[in-house]
Amino acid sequence: MWRVDQVFLTYKGGRVEVVASLVNDDGGLRNLSVIAPTKDPKEAVEHAARFIAGKGNVYRAWGARIRWAKQQASTEQDALIRDLHLEEAFLEAFEETLDEVRDRMR
Repeated sequence: MWRVDQVFLTYKGGRVEVVASLVNDDGGLRNLSVIAPTKDPKEAVEHAARFIAGKGNVYRAWGARIRWAKQQASTEQDALIRDLHLEEAFLEAFEETLDEVRDRMR
């Protein structure tokens, strides 16, 4: 089972690409990427959260850090800044979708 560790956002034309870095208990690492059909970052992270939670093998997103990718940051410090509002939106959409998936599996 995997958990979401970090999420990076990048503008791709008129859309937002969301790359989620997933880790597992054995130290494995993989990235999951989705291009959201919107330019709005909040809608993009909610879209990505629903996509990731819908996979069924990602069990947790609590504590996931969301940042803009380095190429979007204007300074090195910008690349380190977490977006707490987007983290909250991501976690809420993830948990809602995960609950729906679990309900369907019962």
